[in-house]
Amino acid sequence: MRKSIYLSGFLCLVFLIFSCGDNSDKKELTREDYKASIEQMEDSISKIQKDPIAAAKMPSLTNIELINRLVAYYQAFPKDEYAADCLFKVHMKYGELQAHQNAVAYGDTLLKSFPKYKNRDFLLESLGSTYDVYIEPRDTIKVRYYYELLMKEKSVKSDKKSEIKARLKYLHLDLFEYIQLQSDPITKRK
Repeated sequence: MRKSIYLSGFLCLVFLIFSCGDNSDKKELTREDYKASIEQMEDSISKIQKDPIAAAKMPSLTNIELINRLVAYYQAFPKDEYAADCLFKVHMKYGELQAHQNAVAYGDTLLKSFPKYKNRDFLLESLGSTYDVYIEPRDTIKVRYYYELLMKEKSVKSDKKSEIKARLKYLHLDLFEYIQLQSDPITKRK
């Protein structure tokens, strides 16, 4: 009995030594390695999504794996311009997965890390509408914050700014109540 306990202990020790061994032969991943991994995953998802039946059966884990790869790139190269695109894609993927708290968290990270991001206007609108529709309880302070930032963007056209101003005027209404108000013929005349 004692021999088997000693043998088990010895085998555990040998396993521990080998598993904690020198990792100097492990290759450091490059930007290109990360990008290739991301592109491979995006291609796989794109192929699956072309078939509506396969897309309906695609597990969320497939998208989570893409998110993990995108976040890994951002963590490895946080100042890289491609990292900004990775954060944007993470924001969008979490939105698709109905994980809206995560979506806004990564959207905020993108705004803070890359304040001049090329798709800033789209991101601000996405964040504002996410807080307006999906986050419970509804946070009108956040909705106003993102929509007001959006109105300051030079790339936003004047008709879009008018829509945002109208939305902010009735911010006390949730989006569905606001849409109902907009469809009321009496309200339209005002």
